[in-house]
Amino acid sequence: MKFLNSVATYVPPSGGTAPPGVENINTIVTWALWAVGAILFVFFIVGLVQAAQARNRGGQADASAPVWPLVLAIVLGAAGTIWNAIA
Repeated sequence: MKFLNSVATYVPPSGGTAPPGVENINTIVTWALWAVGAILFVFFIVGLVQAAQARNRGGQADASAPVWPLVLAIVLGAAGTIWNAIA
């Protein structure tokens, strides 16, 4: 444990400025995150309809359809959080 305390790490200086043109990239990435979020919402609704239809027919094949958009929405939320942290 003493070894871990003695390891020197590089800490970048704070107060830096963003390079020119970063605002445009941030805008594009934010729009893309919103668009993907809207698409995932549509896929979630479609998955709910498929799961309801599968339940009415007595099948289990499409019961997990709304789960995958939710998983991808979690990944999207994490990506947005990471992007906001580094931007």
